[in-house]
Amino acid sequence: MSGAAPHPRQPLIAAWVSQVVGTIVLASVVYFFVHAMGAPLSKADPMKPYAFMAIIVATVPALYYLRTYKRRLDDDAVAMAQRGGAPDPRLRRSLLTALGIGGALCELPMAVGALDLFLGGEPRWFIGATFITLAIRLSYRPFTRRTA
Repeated sequence: MSGAAPHPRQPLIAAWVSQVVGTIVLASVVYFFVHAMGAPLSKADPMKPYAFMAIIVATVPALYYLRTYKRRLDDDAVAMAQRGGAPDPRLRRSLLTALGIGGALCELPMAVGALDLFLGGEPRWFIGATFITLAIRLSYRPFTRRTA
C-alpha cells in the first residue's frame, strides 16, 4: 500500500502554520504573564498617547515587504508549473527565507503592543495589536490562486 506523494508546498504551509500558532501562543503567554504579575514597568507610561499610532506604524514594514514575498511566491508557482509540479530548490529556499523575514516583520505590531502593556498600558491595545499581527500574517499565506 503506497501513500500519496506529499504536496510540494507542504514545507511552506507547515512553516506558515507554525508561525501563526507561535504568534497565538506568544500572545497568550505575554497576556497571562502581565495579568498575573502586573506590568513590570508600570511607573513609566510614556507611550499612552502614542500607542495606537505606534502599532499602526509598526505594520508598515510587513506590508511593504509583502510585495517581495508575493513576487517570490509567484516565481515559485511559475517554476513549479514549468517543472511539472516539482519546486526549484533555489527559488524554494528564497521563498522560505522571504516567509521567515515576512513572519518576523508581522510580529512588530504585537511587539509594540507588548511594550505598551509592559509599560502599564491597557490590555486592549495589546489584544488589538495581536489581531493586527494575525491579519497581516494571513497575507503571507503560501497559497496561490489556481491558474486555468
